[in-house]
Amino acid sequence: MGSLVWLAICAAVMAGVGTRTWAVWRRGPDVPWAKRWEAASALLGALGFTVFILALVARAEGAVFTGVAVAVVLLWGLAAGCVVAEKAVRRQEAQEVRRAWRTKGLFVEARMWAPRTVWIAWVVGGCLLAAGALTVWAAQTRLDSAASARPEEIVAQAQELSASAAIVMSTALVVSVLCGTVHAVARRRRDAEHARVLDAAQQLAAPADSG
Repeated sequence: MGSLVWLAICAAVMAGVGTRTWAVWRRGPDVPWAKRWEAASALLGALGFTVFILALVARAEGAVFTGVAVAVVLLWGLAAGCVVAEKAVRRQEAQEVRRAWRTKGLFVEARMWAPRTVWIAWVVGGCLLAAGALTVWAAQTRLDSAASARPEEIVAQAQELSASAAIVMSTALVVSVLCGTVHAVARRRRDAEHARVLDAAQQLAAPADSG
């Protein structure tokens, strides 16, 4: 039953990401390259995730699992390259716009992190917090184990460490993902509102410029 659930999740993810990527790329040269790179990075990342999950579901071992791992690393590496290319294109476009605004003497806002960067920062923070907690507990357990001479106490402490570490790391990751998602959605909504305000301002200023 669990395998069917994972297969359904992979199918839904690939269907959604694939449909969006096809819609972006089939629109022709009018689509900005930043959108193209963004769609490509999402597709490659989802494909790597799907290949990895399918290998786990199929219980691949030995050379097959090694080949799958290499393929997943390559796919995620290509996805990371697409993200870097997208960031470079967006940065160049933003610099050109800001340069044009400064030339006209208009107010230029300070640069802010993109929603995806905000989400990644939250997730990385959660991973570092979980790793730090695990390191502290591992050191404490080693000291307690060294002070104890009975093997059964060492085994009990190791089991307690494993359970506590799993709970803390899972909690930290889930909280970081949720907080990052909320923060990124809020940033995206703010960016959308800012874009609407700019469009309205440009439309209001157009008659004055033409007159």
